[in-house]
Amino acid sequence: MSSITSQELAIASQVPDPTSTITKPLTKSSKHRVRVALSVDFDAISAHLGTGKHPDNNMADYSQGIFAGKVGVPRLVKLFNKLGLSEKMTWFIPGHSMETFPAEVKQIVESGCEIGLHGYSHEGAYQLTEEQESDVLEKCIDLAIKLTGEKPVGWRAPLYQIRETTIPLLEKHGFEYDSSLTHHDSQPFLLPRHPTIEPPDFSKPASTWMHPTPLTSSSLTSLVEIPCNWYGEDETPLSYLPHVNNSHGYVDTRVIEQMWKDRFLWLWENAEDEGSEEGVNDFIFPICLHPDTSGMAHVIGMIERMMIWLQSWGKEVQFCRYEDIAKETKARQTR
Repeated sequence: MSSITSQELAIASQVPDPTSTITKPLTKSSKHRVRVALSVDFDAISAHLGTGKHPDNNMADYSQGIFAGKVGVPRLVKLFNKLGLSEKMTWFIPGHSMETFPAEVKQIVESGCEIGLHGYSHEGAYQLTEEQESDVLEKCIDLAIKLTGEKPVGWRAPLYQIRETTIPLLEKHGFEYDSSLTHHDSQPFLLPRHPTIEPPDFSKPASTWMHPTPLTSSSLTSLVEIPCNWYGEDETPLSYLPHVNNSHGYVDTRVIEQMWKDRFLWLWENAEDEGSEEGVNDFIFPICLHPDTSGMAHVIGMIERMMIWLQSWGKEVQFCRYEDIAKETKARQTR
């Protein structure tokens, strides 16, 4: 018997059966509105060039990136087409992957998904000068326009390494949203203009650094933040990267599958007080995949099970492109 949490055991029998005409109430509130924000980061070789750059990286490491492009991407595109999800999701693609794997990127574009940007060589903002950061963004915008005929509106910082200089740069180029931060785990929001958080200088008197961090701001950016974090992604627990300290690679896929289900179930029962619509359990459910991880034979089956499980909840659970979530969030802000 597969492992199951007590919370899921209590509610599993009440999940709507698509073949049944009987609908059981799941909570005291019968209204739910869930948007699954499914995304794929097509890092491939670039993962080992930027944030994953290491003096001991070798041909075997780069081979993982080649697998991502040549094997992982076609497998995932085929799966999402099969499940009817291709046009309801977003792929974040580094410029390096766009130019290194043109045939595979063409498959992605032709599937009908949204294309968002993800750096060029998967470089973190803190690895770059401000001029380099600007040059990278402009290069990647140009590549995306050539691929799709449209200017991209979404950004996810490689390894979530965004910095204060990135925000006005994205605004300057007309981006609608960012997906790098986790002020919240299940609600989109307009990103505030926080001042830079400075760490204490312990060489100076304590009185100079004992002060709170100012988080209130009357100024909001034009960017919608669509949260993404380590607990909603596949790669850290399910891929072994020899020169990355926090990689695992030998975690049972069912552990991650169950963690995602536990998170969904808690939000289904408790998100009413956090959502934007009174009386409605209204939340987003971000999932971030990588073709070098979720494209592996022992992982992709779990991804299929998880997607089918989410689809089984019926019309109250919808898969959405990130750009659509951002547009809707902005529309609500102006009401």
